[in-house]
Amino acid sequence: MTQGEDIEWYALRVFHNKTTQICAIADKEQVEWYTPIREVEEIVEGNMVLRKERVMPSLLFVRTTPEFIAKLKVATSDNILPYYEPGTNKPMCIDNKEMSKFMFVVRTSAKQIESIDEATLNIHDKVRIMGGLFAGMEGYIARVHGTKRFVVRIEGIAAIATTYIPKQYIQKLRTT
Repeated sequence: MTQGEDIEWYALRVFHNKTTQICAIADKEQVEWYTPIREVEEIVEGNMVLRKERVMPSLLFVRTTPEFIAKLKVATSDNILPYYEPGTNKPMCIDNKEMSKFMFVVRTSAKQIESIDEATLNIHDKVRIMGGLFAGMEGYIARVHGTKRFVVRIEGIAAIATTYIPKQYIQKLRTT
């Protein structure tokens, strides 16, 4: 990538387990990429080990230009599909602040996060977390598997739920 280009975050749906190949191309072109990963405890030969696992295996975020995304589609024989602005063929930009918040929550709660299907998500109140690990974070309270959880989402792309947040840490911002 050349200096001075306007780069943004974009989300890509990756097909046929090609994430590793696409990340290698991005690395070669010095394009920043991100995929949500959680740590899973596993017992191997009697020892507890942490294994990294993709939370959303077919989702990859890249910080680049629309031109690079078009180049990537050709280089991977159309094994990617960018998320587009509704009703257009223009790749959907993700706000840097929103992406930073999403990455922070994934990194901070890597063992407890869960990917949520936005279509089935019943969003309740928009909230700000006032204490604990997520102090200052804004998101939503939603019922997930019968429990109220803190949810951070990139609208139209992804949603993740963290562990339970104590009521005294939650400041309601607005009702949806």
